[in-house]
Amino acid sequence: MQRWFFADEAEDCDAMAAPPSSTSSLEVYQPGTPVHVNWKFWVLVNRDMAPNERLAIVGSTEQLGNWQFSNCIIMTKEDDKNIWYTYVNIPRDTRTEYRYLVVAVDPTAEKTIVRHWETHRKPRFVMPGVSRKARECDEDYGFVHGVEKVDRGWVTSETIVQLKFFNAPFTWKQRMKRRLIYVKVTPMNLTIPNGGSTGGCDYHTFSQLEDSLSNDTHDTRENGTDLSTAFAFNEVAVLSGDESKIKQQPQFGTACGPDDVVIFHLTIGDFDSTAYLIDLYSYSSKAALDEPPYHLGYHYVLPNLLKRSDGNLEVPITCATRHRPMGMMQIGYLLIKPTKCIKLDMAVTYLRYWNNKWTGLDVGHRGSGTSFKTKDSVIRENTITSLKNAVEHGADMVEFDVQLSKDLVPVVYHDFMIYVSLKAKGSCQPNDFLELPMRELTLDQLNNLKVYHTAEGRTREERCFHNDDLLEHQPFPRLADVFDAIDEHVGFNIEIKWSQRLKDGSMEEEFEHTVDRNLYVDCILNVVFRKAGYRRIVFSCFDPDICTMLRFKQNRYPVMFLTIGETSKFQKYLDPRGNTIEMAVYNSLSMELLGIVAHTEDLLRDPTKVNLAKSSGLVIFCWGEDNNSKDTIKYLKELGLHAIIYDKMDVLTSKEVKQSVFLLQARESQNEILKLQALERGKLWHDNIPVAHAKH
Repeated sequence: MQRWFFADEAEDCDAMAAPPSSTSSLEVYQPGTPVHVNWKFWVLVNRDMAPNERLAIVGSTEQLGNWQFSNCIIMTKEDDKNIWYTYVNIPRDTRTEYRYLVVAVDPTAEKTIVRHWETHRKPRFVMPGVSRKARECDEDYGFVHGVEKVDRGWVTSETIVQLKFFNAPFTWKQRMKRRLIYVKVTPMNLTIPNGGSTGGCDYHTFSQLEDSLSNDTHDTRENGTDLSTAFAFNEVAVLSGDESKIKQQPQFGTACGPDDVVIFHLTIGDFDSTAYLIDLYSYSSKAALDEPPYHLGYHYVLPNLLKRSDGNLEVPITCATRHRPMGMMQIGYLLIKPTKCIKLDMAVTYLRYWNNKWTGLDVGHRGSGTSFKTKDSVIRENTITSLKNAVEHGADMVEFDVQLSKDLVPVVYHDFMIYVSLKAKGSCQPNDFLELPMRELTLDQLNNLKVYHTAEGRTREERCFHNDDLLEHQPFPRLADVFDAIDEHVGFNIEIKWSQRLKDGSMEEEFEHTVDRNLYVDCILNVVFRKAGYRRIVFSCFDPDICTMLRFKQNRYPVMFLTIGETSKFQKYLDPRGNTIEMAVYNSLSMELLGIVAHTEDLLRDPTKVNLAKSSGLVIFCWGEDNNSKDTIKYLKELGLHAIIYDKMDVLTSKEVKQSVFLLQARESQNEILKLQALERGKLWHDNIPVAHAKH
């Protein structure tokens, strides 16, 4: 098991101590006692579960699946009770760790889906030879030592489909502006058995599907046995102050006004054979309080319309009574598919973990800072040298930007566009430069061609940096090489670059994306999981859908949502989720992100926004040119920011000890471990014994 955080809290040291040898309430080992014990695990579940959800257990032994979700043990529910139990053979005198989880098993594909699971950093454990024999169920699902930690699962074999409604998505032929529309989305099975049909989306199958549906409400197979519905979970999140959580859809849909942001979160077992019925409801102005809405219209979205991992659809609304077109609706969509290139288990997760000791962390922006906005920078940004320089001056974490080259290699670089020279290096005539998207060049081309930053290309003034000809000073280092070059005790804030559409309809980058979004994220995750080791890692991105993908494609590293906030320095995005701190908070809560990275301009204008994030249980970093001031950094730390991202660590840091907080804590943890080991051996510990740097 990979350990990201070690004995940095008292409970870690307690867990490493030897168990008590005997007590009146403990079972004592007797000669002839079997090595394994048939142990009863049972737990109370005080939460609603769908009909096809089951409680399961997974753990550290072979009998408990070696932390592999696919080998978890489905538990049995006691009659008329919320208690689940199972018997498992586990070692008698060895610590066995375990977690409870809720799963769903697709009856057709026989694949396990992790719906949600216990995510305490330290799992439950038992040693039958010394543990108290339970006489009644004394475990409560999700709660350990009175603290509840349960998170949603990640994609394993299923596909998550998100349908997004915002920016006044409905237009009508008739006058309906005053009516509030309620939207319900139901996944529908396209492979209804009809005497040997093999499925597919032919007119005969689709006609049967349409005729089989009522005009009132529809259930997926999680709630019923209708074969016209798909094996799926249809949930919804409304991004507002009191509803920012993914939950089951109401019977007659979710209100979707012109200013609302509504995201339908659909977990699909068989993507290729699933269509999506979108029903629209509305209430009559004369309706009684207990009167249901009337069915206004509908539309079927077929899977062949979802050609890429993301996109936007404009589809007609068909009248539910006359079956004629009555308007149009705009739908954004996102598909999240499993990442095949990484291996995930349930031993440990840090998706929403943050040590309360980590406040006011110093994060080096692009390493040692932006190098093309001023002419006094001597180190090129986003290079290994820039990152190392920040580390040498005490950075707790370094922030850098990652995007893909044409041959799908993750490289560290900020701008979407670059300039290349069309002639020899010594010639710099006005027509010598050609502007290109960075992603149009392979890694070899980026390394071997004369490539200029956009600031150089536009001004035709080449910048020179210290030791520019040395390898570690060169732009476009591979992400894999950055992992190898930087001390593992320094945290990484990896910002994923992805061009978004702006509110005026244009793209941040002039050209549309050519690499599929799922493939893009998978290439980066592949490198991170191969090279991360014990390093503390936080992902971040300005694109909310990339953040959602990073959250649901893996179960280990936390994700933070970058926001531009309310500012005149940058154009607003078409997607409203990153345009204010409030919307960023709501989105982070609904998608279970660790927190937000706010634009400091917003925080200086209204410092209460810090408490808005923190009171919601979110971690908050900040970024922006305003951070490049010692007084501002001090003020932000006093406000309780968890981390401040700024330039020129060598000039602006106030640290007396120029070392990462993680390195200092690792040393303290190593001291505690050695003390415990000495005490166990009955030896005295002398504080003046030198301790080598902690190796995990």
